[in-house]
Amino acid sequence: MTTLVEKHESKKKQLQLSPISKHIVQRIHRSIYHSRELINEKNLLYENKVYSLDIEAIAETIMYKKQFPLHVRFDINSAPAQILRQALSRIHGYQLILAQVEEEIAEKYKSENKEHEKKLLDLWNEMKPNTPLNSRISKQWVDIGFQGSDPATDFRGMGVHGLNDLLYFVQHYPTIAHSVLQHASHPVYWYPYAIVGINITKFAYQLLETKKLQLHLFEYGTSLAQFTDFYCYLFYTFNRFWVNHEPKLTVMDFERKFNDFKLQIEKDLSCGKINMNIILQRKKNENDGARF
Repeated sequence: MTTLVEKHESKKKQLQLSPISKHIVQRIHRSIYHSRELINEKNLLYENKVYSLDIEAIAETIMYKKQFPLHVRFDINSAPAQILRQALSRIHGYQLILAQVEEEIAEKYKSENKEHEKKLLDLWNEMKPNTPLNSRISKQWVDIGFQGSDPATDFRGMGVHGLNDLLYFVQHYPTIAHSVLQHASHPVYWYPYAIVGINITKFAYQLLETKKLQLHLFEYGTSLAQFTDFYCYLFYTFNRFWVNHEPKLTVMDFERKFNDFKLQIEKDLSCGKINMNIILQRKKNENDGARF
């Protein structure tokens, strides 16, 4: 690991302005994960879900155990030391995302919970701003892709995390979300918007939990917001997949074609072909437009 870090020293003197690449983070991750000398440090990084983990202390211990040169170990501003700290922060950040997501999945939707109910009503108001909801229990929920009159039953599998994802999508990408809903509401080639969104939530979690999303988040950032942006990318991409498919699809094709979609996404992740700029630029435009 010493050689790996040191050889980037000359390129990383201004590290805050030039973040390290995902591949360097990945290689440091593998070095730590498979090291017999760094078992305690690995446990702290990969098992500890404390948000205020002392990255500085872990970095110092790793540099000591891996026999980094003295001038590196005793200079916290040296490029190798900064590279290592950045990598450790992203590695632990990935674990924190997983912990946060699993907490939200474990939190079941409860109709008596005022916060849950507010989020659900916010979802309706964001998705259907010009159509008042007649009552909390209403067949109108089907219009945004729930299965029946009470959406609470549809969140059983993914808990409030499924609701949070749907709400994030329309709040941060309103133009895209409304366009997707419009496509999902086609009289013939429709699909249940909210139910598909919850299925995508489950898929995103599976990618996170199996580490298939690791390299992607090492590139874009290990934060819950970055992970949820990836969910939005999946929803946007699935809609394009559905709308552009020939021959045209119906809801009876969903299970089979959703499996095809998942396989394609996994392939794109492994090949580094996920282009988040497709939607991140839209998000920037939405935010810029909201200021005026």
